[in-house]
Amino acid sequence: MLREAVLKNGGGWHGHGWVGDGKWIVKKGNVSSTGRCLSCSEQLACVDTNEVETQKFVDSLVALAMERKAKMNSCESDVVFSEFQDWLEKHGDYEAIVDGANIGLYQQNFVDGSFSLSQVLPSILCIKISTNFLFFHFFFCFRNPLKYSTNGPPNL
Repeated sequence: MLREAVLKNGGGWHGHGWVGDGKWIVKKGNVSSTGRCLSCSEQLACVDTNEVETQKFVDSLVALAMERKAKMNSCESDVVFSEFQDWLEKHGDYEAIVDGANIGLYQQNFVDGSFSLSQVLPSILCIKISTNFLFFHFFFCFRNPLKYSTNGPPNL
């Protein structure tokens, strides 16, 4: 179904195939409530996936995450990620899940590999404001110890 919709609508990049060819123009933009790109005026295709396709997509993301963790040589990572998957399966019906680790590491260049927790809460608040999500956030960390930037941990 997904492949048919992509092909029917000219591919995944405004009619130039899935990846496209030629020179790309990359810039920030917005999408209207009708699905029109306000930057280039193209109508974006709506692709609805069934439960099987959605599960395949989730499985592929999990496989990528596990592969990345394995490359980090962490013995505990597979167990921790599996525990998170199990917890999410039991408790999760979320509109958005924010990867605090990636936000906390964004544009960080600390020699000791520090992590800026002070970037996480503003990011979550920004998502809440920009999307009008009416959700309460919670914050959790994996068991691995965190190294903070010189500002120390924020008051969350």
